[in-house]
Amino acid sequence: MRYSALFALIVGALVFPFAATPEQAQDPTPLPAVAKNFRLDDHLGKSHELSRFRDAKAIVLFFAGNGCPIVRKSIPALKEIRDAYAPKGVVFLMINGNPNDDRASVAKEAQEFAVDMPVLLDSAQLVTKTLGVTRTAECLVIDMKNWSIAYRGALDDRLDYGAEKPAAGHAWLKSALDSVLAGTPVETPRTETKGCIIDMLPEPKHLSYSNNVAPILKKKCVQCHSEGEIGPFSMDSYDDIAGRKRMMREVLLTRRMPPWHADPHFGVFGNDNSLKQDELRTLVAWLDAGAPRGEGDDPLLDAPKPRLTEWPLGQPDIVLPMPQEMQIPASGVVEYQYFEVPFPGQEDIYVRAADVLPGNRQVLHHVLVFIQYPDRLAAQQPEFEGGLEGYFAGYVPGQAPVEFPKGTAKFVPAGSTFVFQVHYSPIGKPVTDLSKLGLYLYKGKQPQELLTKAAYNTDFAIPPNDAAYATTATHRILRDTLLYELAPHMHYRGKDFQYQAIYPDGSSEILLSVPKYDFNWQTLYRFKEPKLLPAGTRIVCTGAFDNSSANPSNPDPNTWVGFGEQTFEEMFIGYMGYSYVPGGNETSLPTGLGAGKLITQETLTNTEWQWGRYRIRFLEGGVMAAGERARGSWEIQDGHVLIKAGDREFKLTIKDDSLLTRDGKPLQCLS
Repeated sequence: MRYSALFALIVGALVFPFAATPEQAQDPTPLPAVAKNFRLDDHLGKSHELSRFRDAKAIVLFFAGNGCPIVRKSIPALKEIRDAYAPKGVVFLMINGNPNDDRASVAKEAQEFAVDMPVLLDSAQLVTKTLGVTRTAECLVIDMKNWSIAYRGALDDRLDYGAEKPAAGHAWLKSALDSVLAGTPVETPRTETKGCIIDMLPEPKHLSYSNNVAPILKKKCVQCHSEGEIGPFSMDSYDDIAGRKRMMREVLLTRRMPPWHADPHFGVFGNDNSLKQDELRTLVAWLDAGAPRGEGDDPLLDAPKPRLTEWPLGQPDIVLPMPQEMQIPASGVVEYQYFEVPFPGQEDIYVRAADVLPGNRQVLHHVLVFIQYPDRLAAQQPEFEGGLEGYFAGYVPGQAPVEFPKGTAKFVPAGSTFVFQVHYSPIGKPVTDLSKLGLYLYKGKQPQELLTKAAYNTDFAIPPNDAAYATTATHRILRDTLLYELAPHMHYRGKDFQYQAIYPDGSSEILLSVPKYDFNWQTLYRFKEPKLLPAGTRIVCTGAFDNSSANPSNPDPNTWVGFGEQTFEEMFIGYMGYSYVPGGNETSLPTGLGAGKLITQETLTNTEWQWGRYRIRFLEGGVMAAGERARGSWEIQDGHVLIKAGDREFKLTIKDDSLLTRDGKPLQCLS
């Protein structure tokens, strides 16, 4: 043997010590013929679910792993195929099933090798195992007509263990895609994959329903799956579980249950109800084994039974019902209803919790309760702006009532009036509703007043069939603050939502990321420990809407969508609960141009201002823009800015570098 050949053989053995013989490569385990739906987050924190690609002709899954030479050398060819076939309706996704490859290392590898497609992280290996993949560099082609796996194997025959051809002799992936797109059988549906062995986590064995499975269900599921709770069925015993094996496996792989949507890479939340990796693997392994009953007692039999009271937090100290029963028609759009309820107390109080009890959950979409202070405290009146600026109490889908954070309470002055904002959705027959507000008194030393505020944006216009329309909103922290909780709010087209804190020193931190927003579960995310936000911090909320047909909740993908109160319209609100630090620093909102600039035609051009719920931009040529679609004109005249929009005219007063409304309130300068 020549020296060069011997050297190549030695190097190949060192680099690829895991190379399999042909006999070892033939895994006798039956492989799935059809793909099942699943959801995973990628290396950038974005969510991907197979069912969202229902309009695709085919999906290519390429299994990757950090450091695998064959994967790295395959990327240019994979990208070339992607560029050729994506315009034909083929979706390309990479999946990393290596348990030791965390998001940071996968992102670093993707950047180093110019990977410009999503790398989905399957750290629990449920998808990798379900699809029967054991090596990196394996390609799967899913024919989306029937979700069949039309091809599995190597991208082509160019790369081998310790060897590399100048060009491929067999382009198996391309040939498979051509056949799927043409609607003909794939000539070579399976080839041997040359890649690195994926180290599979040990499979949970000898699982006991009594000792391993039921305790997880009792801890994470039973609280909702009990009679009278929001779950569609009760988990009262083993028999309730065994008959729902397939459904339970599906909701676990798509991560619909338990309903917790926060990305675990950001923030630590005290009410985190998500399944940890070992819990998830235990449940799926038990379900795959046929959900055996085994020996032992059934822990679900002594799980919490229906509450003795209709109020989840116990009987309130004060109950305030709506002033009259509301009659809801069988059909049609019901505009928001408002009811005023006077607070009967003769003294100021603080409450440790405020809960809204729905009178009719079938028809009640949501309730927000605002508080109107008496005239003597008019200067302290909280701004709510119909819910855009915050609220006192509320009921929304999927959000369980909880007490306010420890040591905090909400203030209720004597002489106040509660205003119920109620949204109804008709259900096909006339029904009635009489909802109630329950107040729980705070007892003890003086609490910190809890405020529910929000960042919001009403100036957006989502185009038809746009699958990722982005928007943003900002809230400024004017005093040193303790932030306790966050609650994003969108409607059916909501796709993802993120909170970021930008601190006065220029540093930033992601507080919460929700890769897959779900309107049916408007979760309150409460930090395990409150976050200290110094005065001058900006909370920036970013998110996206999916107005495409791939969104199964979308009321109509073929229409423009703007801000509106009905669920077929949209909202973008980032609620947050916080209290001010006693004696902390304060700052103020920027209300003018600053930097010594006075408002003139020149300095006002190309600036943006917040006017109530609207953002006004003064563009060149005297063009005024409000939001993304509204247009008008503006000009400076006699110390005022005159604005014309349609058949309406507005006047703002110029005061040095600021703009004032008719009642003297300054606009906030955003530029």
